[in-house]
Amino acid sequence: MKNLIRNTLVRDFIGVAFCLMMSLALLMMYSGCSEDNSPINGAHGGAAEEQGVYALVGQAGDVYPRLLKSAEEEGKDSLKNEGSVFASKGTIVSVYELDSLTLDTTGRFFVDAVNNDSGYFKFDSLDLNSPYVLIVMQESCYTEDCRDRGLRYAYNDEFVKNENSHKYKQTLSAMVCLRDIEKVRVNSLTMAKIPLLRAYMAEGKTFAEANELAEREILENLGIYDNLGTFEDLSRDDSELFYVNELFRLDSADIRFQMGRLNIPLYFAPVEAFSVLGKSLEEYYLNSVKMIEYEIGYLARQDGLGRCSEARENETGAVKDALGNDIAVVCRSGKWTIGFKKIDHSKGSVTDKRDGKIYKTVTYNFGGNSQTWMAENLDFADAASCYHPEVHGEGCGAYGREYQWHDAMKIEDDSIKSYSVGAQGDTILLSKRCVDAYLNDSMFLASVKAVVDSCDTVLYGSENQEKGRIARSWAWNYMDYVTPTNQNSYQGICPDGWRIPSLDDWMTLLRNLGEQYGVDYSSVVPVLYDGEATGFGLKSYIYALGGGDGAEYFRVLIRRMGFYNYFVMADVLFYVMDFFNTWKVHEGFDLNFPSEMHMTIYKNENKEQVSELLQGALSDPYQKAAVRCIKN
Repeated sequence: MKNLIRNTLVRDFIGVAFCLMMSLALLMMYSGCSEDNSPINGAHGGAAEEQGVYALVGQAGDVYPRLLKSAEEEGKDSLKNEGSVFASKGTIVSVYELDSLTLDTTGRFFVDAVNNDSGYFKFDSLDLNSPYVLIVMQESCYTEDCRDRGLRYAYNDEFVKNENSHKYKQTLSAMVCLRDIEKVRVNSLTMAKIPLLRAYMAEGKTFAEANELAEREILENLGIYDNLGTFEDLSRDDSELFYVNELFRLDSADIRFQMGRLNIPLYFAPVEAFSVLGKSLEEYYLNSVKMIEYEIGYLARQDGLGRCSEARENETGAVKDALGNDIAVVCRSGKWTIGFKKIDHSKGSVTDKRDGKIYKTVTYNFGGNSQTWMAENLDFADAASCYHPEVHGEGCGAYGREYQWHDAMKIEDDSIKSYSVGAQGDTILLSKRCVDAYLNDSMFLASVKAVVDSCDTVLYGSENQEKGRIARSWAWNYMDYVTPTNQNSYQGICPDGWRIPSLDDWMTLLRNLGEQYGVDYSSVVPVLYDGEATGFGLKSYIYALGGGDGAEYFRVLIRRMGFYNYFVMADVLFYVMDFFNTWKVHEGFDLNFPSEMHMTIYKNENKEQVSELLQGALSDPYQKAAVRCIKN
């Protein structure tokens, strides 16, 4: 998908004075005007409605929503339309007079050329017998010399040189009534409208009626049912037609491919992941989300879902990605959007008195079970790092902080005792020094290796040192802290009145949600990402970079993305819950995927699954994950 930008031309409807008689001296001034008495398109010689002199200024080319414009670039004309595709300098622009009754060319035409790099053209005086004209741009911005400067595809010269990467028409045109318009945008939408205008005029419609019907037909074929203004306008900075223009140039395969590959994770990312990197990236995110919504509306139309009306509010359906996977959509506020039906829940907030931070909360009451969860990850500064350290602003607001299990549980390092029970029943305690060396062994530091070597007898046993360092079976004294009686009341790092959730808390949430959506608990995880549907507020992970040195042809780079989220649990046998199983979900977004693609409960660094119920590892207390607190 190419870079989207905003047009800066402001529409200005100006009344035109019509002249019934023109002096010869005035006609001599039209040196840029060409006239040919022979018909160009088989003109039928309809009655001339009026004679007049008109002015016309415009811009030829496709314009997309501006995604990148930093504060210091504000007002620099060369950057106002970065990413759009305009007629290149020297492009010929012709204006053909049209018969007032048939819209055929009359033989009168005017020619000018674009003399700038932004596609602007201007006709000071057009001596016409009809206010209807056809504007034709003979050549558009299609070649490398006028290449797109978009975000997502134009990453290197070789790709840009590939003509298949461009989807811009080599000819653009527009049909307008100069009585009603003086400033015009010639683009792909205006070109698509011309045959429809002619067809509706042939049915006896007035030009205004035909124009309205043609635009409505094009928009509805794109899944858009609102009146967004005339296609020739595209002048206001907030015009929704910028997005429609981008949508129109893409085909179904483009949209479905990008939807599964990037757009779904992008749609559920926190805005903070972009805003902390500056206004340009924040604008990129907000405009991209809006573009995704238009694309979903288009796919809903293509896949037969029909119009999302008020009567269909909260109705669900699915559209397909490029691989045929389902993407769940819901009718919401008159538009199809990615997501699920809304279920009963109530939203609130809580203030952490320790640092004054305010967290969103959500409460569910299902089947006699009431739960109130924080709808954001904990961001209390008693932890070393942010959950996703690449993406944070003040504090760790985008994703909260990550906590080692013993930190989340407020257990001191020295209180954790690791031990091994020998065949004769003797217990060997492992010093904290050896635990640290064991955990850091993979770092291959000389100082760490020396400690590991000194601990080998304890860690591996003398009989195993020469046999590939086969480790003993080690455990640690988690039962001193988490017991069946206290695992559902362990406050840990949470604020007063809140606690670290247990496996039972998570399973209660997932099973209740599964019943609401009619799926198994392990398949219901995607609904946690739809804040409107469930209020839980899980966020996908997006790591984006702004353009830097050498980044001439792109300004935003998505380095990593995914839906993975890890959470600390109080009961150590099931100490971390992982949603979406790291990187496994890249296409589709629905409740019908196999459950193993949605969640896994980790017990140790080898990530055995919950059903095996194996012994924990020495590393268990030191693994890191986010914290979602639950209310007592």
